[in-house]
Amino acid sequence: MKILIADDDQISRRILAALVEREGHHVEVACDGASAWTRFLVGDIRLVITDWMMPGMDGIELLRRIRTHPGPYTYVILLTARSDREDFDASITAGVDDHLVKPVVKDDLRTRLRVAQRIVSLQEELARRADLLATANRRMELDLKAAQKAQRQLLPNPLPTVEGLNLAWRLIPCDELAGDTLNVIRLDERHLGFYVLDVSGHGVSAALMAVQVSRFLSPQMGYGSLLKRPQEGTPRYRLGRPDEIARELALLFHAPMGLQFFTLTYGLYDLATHSLELVCCAHPPPALLRADGTVEVPELSGHPIGLFGPQDVSFSIWRAELRPGDRLLLYSDGVTETTDAQGEVFGIQGLLAQLAAHPGLALEPTLDGVLACLATVRNGAVVADDISLLALERLP
Repeated sequence: MKILIADDDQISRRILAALVEREGHHVEVACDGASAWTRFLVGDIRLVITDWMMPGMDGIELLRRIRTHPGPYTYVILLTARSDREDFDASITAGVDDHLVKPVVKDDLRTRLRVAQRIVSLQEELARRADLLATANRRMELDLKAAQKAQRQLLPNPLPTVEGLNLAWRLIPCDELAGDTLNVIRLDERHLGFYVLDVSGHGVSAALMAVQVSRFLSPQMGYGSLLKRPQEGTPRYRLGRPDEIARELALLFHAPMGLQFFTLTYGLYDLATHSLELVCCAHPPPALLRADGTVEVPELSGHPIGLFGPQDVSFSIWRAELRPGDRLLLYSDGVTETTDAQGEVFGIQGLLAQLAAHPGLALEPTLDGVLACLATVRNGAVVADDISLLALERLP
């Protein structure tokens, strides 16, 4: 170990240097605090033994400078003839690691050097592990950013352009990766598919499952899509019914004793008749806001996907027609379960009240208004759950 000795007394300095070298260490010496500081800056010093009282820069000032200097931890032993308890407390407060009383006894020095070497070695090991952890964290951050990018690519950006319909969505994740996802898909000239999906839990595992489910809700035939099924021997296809899709997802994702599941609302919209059919798999029910100000919130039953096998699940279908000026809103429970400081839940009534308060507002500002209202309810608290909103409006 490289050790710097600072002492203005030449005899004490030589004796101490000789004792330290006998213990197998490399020694550098300085005759005062200023020269010790200069040597410290240019050398790889891991232990400093400094006298307390020196002309110019004393041992405490040297210690303060060492403690503010970036780099590996330096162990400092203070040489002193003082015995006052307050002096010792002051030096400990300043950052000294240990004391040696003058005149230095060989056995005391040997003991303190061994303690110092052990602590310096531990500090070096901690620094090495911190570097490894920092490297792993940087790699993880890059992986998370790549995963975020891949997840964002599954969202409807841009939205499909559909004559006679206005579409809008918002998704606010509570973690780096979202367990919620949503989409609006042009299935063919006549039909739109749309869904909001919410995987239990948060973070990487929830996001991976959300991505996996969304792959099965792709409009591309031949990639395991449940939405469009090719008819053998012909170039034609048929569209999967919402309840049929829910049941097949239950078959694909049923894991006995599994703890992860997801809720889902999936709808099929007929652009020719402006009729829709929709299934809810334990997901919050949609809200249909009529142009005349009335609101319909259907009572839909359905099991979550992943907790039960296909033989144990059932789903009800809701059918409705969007008339000119009507809006359909899908959302995740991160909206309705937002809680204020008093523990009051925003709820479906809070959501409907927010929507009713601005009946003439365009669709995009309406969703932004919901998010602003939720932020007011949280009053500075972090987002506790992913927030998803998906709206369809039939234009007048």
